[in-house]
Amino acid sequence: MRRALQLFALFLLVAGCVTTQSGGAQKGTTPQRLQAQLDLARGYLEQGDIDSARRPLEHALKIDPSSSEAHVLMATVYLVDGDKRLAENEYRQALRHSPRDAMAHNNYGTFLFAEGRYKEAREQLKLAANDPKYGRRALAYENLGITELRLGDVAEAEQAFLRGLMLNTSLARSQLELANLYFAAGDFPNARTYFDRYNAIAQPSARSLWLGVRLSRVLGSEDELASYAIALKNLYPNSEEYRLYQDRQW
Repeated sequence: MRRALQLFALFLLVAGCVTTQSGGAQKGTTPQRLQAQLDLARGYLEQGDIDSARRPLEHALKIDPSSSEAHVLMATVYLVDGDKRLAENEYRQALRHSPRDAMAHNNYGTFLFAEGRYKEAREQLKLAANDPKYGRRALAYENLGITELRLGDVAEAEQAFLRGLMLNTSLARSQLELANLYFAAGDFPNARTYFDRYNAIAQPSARSLWLGVRLSRVLGSEDELASYAIALKNLYPNSEEYRLYQDRQW
C-alpha cells in the first residue's frame, strides 16, 4: 500500500512536466534562482531520488517561502517518506499562499481521496476541475468522477467523466467507468461505445474483461464472450473478476 501511494504521488506531480536541469542555481534573479531549484528537484523526483530532491526544495523555500509549487513538491517528498501529517501541512501551506492554485487543489484532493476523506477530496477536485487555465483539467475531472462514485453520486460522476473526455479523449479510466455506469443502467449501446473506446487506447484489465464478458452476453455475441472469458482466465486467473465469472450461473 505504501509503495502504491509513493508511485501515485510521484505520477501526479511529475508526469507530463518538462524539467530543465540547471547548473546556475545560485545565479540570476530571485524568480530564476527559485525556478532553478524547482527544476532540479523535479529532475530528482522523476528519477525517484527522493533524498536528493529534498535539498533543492529546502533552498527553494528559503528563496521564496510562499512558493506553492515548492510546497506541493515537498508534500510529495513527505508522502514517499510516509509522513502524511507533514505532507498535508505542505498542501495547506501551498493553498494558503496561492488559494487558486489548481495543481495544489488537484494533488491535495487526490491525497484526501487516498485517505478516504471523500467529501473533502470532492471540494478540492472541483476547484481544480473548474479552473479553465489548469493544464491537467481533464485529469482533475476524472479524479472528481472517481470521487463522486465513492460518494454514491452516479449522476455527478457521469458528468465529471464526460467533461474530462471532452477535454481529453485518451482518459482510459473515464471511458471504462462510463462503460460500467451505462451497463449498470441498462444502456447497452452506450456501454458498448465507451467499452470499445477504452479497448482502443488501453490494455485489457480484469475489470474491462469482466465487463466484456457480461456485455457480450447481453448483446448476444457468443464468440466475443468466449474470447473475453479466455483472456480473463489467462491474464487474471486469481482476480475477483474471474472468480465472479466462475461463480456466475448463466
